[in-house]
Amino acid sequence: MSAPAGAWEARLLGTLAIGGIAALDATPIAQTLISQPLVTATALGALWGDWVTAFEVGLVLQILAASTLPLGARTAEDYSTGGVIGVALALIAAQRVPFEMYRQSCAMLGVIAGLLAATLGVPLLKWQRRRHEGLARWCEAAVRAGHPGALAAAQRAAITLAFAVAVAYVAVWMAALPLVSGFAERESLRLSRAWTLAQPLWLGLGLAQLMHAFLQRRLARAALYGVSLVVAWLVFILGTP
Repeated sequence: MSAPAGAWEARLLGTLAIGGIAALDATPIAQTLISQPLVTATALGALWGDWVTAFEVGLVLQILAASTLPLGARTAEDYSTGGVIGVALALIAAQRVPFEMYRQSCAMLGVIAGLLAATLGVPLLKWQRRRHEGLARWCEAAVRAGHPGALAAAQRAAITLAFAVAVAYVAVWMAALPLVSGFAERESLRLSRAWTLAQPLWLGLGLAQLMHAFLQRRLARAALYGVSLVVAWLVFILGTP
């Protein structure tokens, strides 16, 4: 059942805000677990009232994010914003038709959209880094010139830039919602079958990450992966979060 227009707009604004907060947590502020796809999926599931779809898509994107390593000078995919985009598209599209097959199709497309958004977000991250380098040079010159407030101004500019870019990026992907809904409706049978066949792959990849973290004695990360796999098993096998 679709929500009233006012409620739908409020939820959409909340989704954009979550995307901006995730981007802030990923780089300029704090760098906690808030930006992880599983955490943002929990917030989006509460916002849109669909925990099953949110957890399904969020867990898969979390596993994919854990498999991404920033080796050398390589910029890792932006799963902080990509996780919000993938889960949000799946949640919003799934509310259109109240059938399980259609919901699974939306979940599959949400994972694909999140993966694409995370990959295509790399040039934006590089662009922001160049802007941050420019801010750092400006701040250094301003402080040397006797302007002690330049550091705070540079920090505010970096925070504003990261939040604005993330909100705009999420909004651009939300414009693809009619395409996602239409494709899910036309190819619901094939997409739902693909989603069912891919579930053992997601769980196997998550188990590999769990064993890798355990062998490296990263017990906190291993515990996180273990809890994620238990939740994934409940969602995928039992059908309940």
